[in-house]
Amino acid sequence: FAFAMIDDLNFGNGVGLNEGMVLLSLLGPHVYNTQRRQMVITIDDLFLGANRATEYVPGFVKDGMGLGKGVDDYVKPQRPPAFTFIGGSEKALIARGGTGGIAIWTRMERDIRPAAYGQLSDS
Repeated sequence: FAFAMIDDLNFGNGVGLNEGMVLLSLLGPHVYNTQRRQMVITIDDLFLGANRATEYVPGFVKDGMGLGKGVDDYVKPQRPPAFTFIGGSEKALIARGGTGGIAIWTRMERDIRPAAYGQLSDS
């Protein structure tokens, strides 16, 4: 089971057994460019279960995945991860990733945030 979560401030994604049992998830702010229909994402936190584990991630892993790196920290020719939206409805979003892959997200019945981000989802 893989998921993505988009709210007014953050983009998150992760994997788990089901909607109630998320094993690994990432969370960070997004910046949306309406002219390009593009959402640039960053990763501020990593969660194991619903517990924040960011401070336990080794430095070389943080560097490799861009953990804690803001949009302005990317120096050309590097670009931050981004999705360009190509379609959407009340039930689904379709986007193209920066490497050309297609992402298709469907709306879930339940809010994934408590299972993915624990206490952080309460604020």
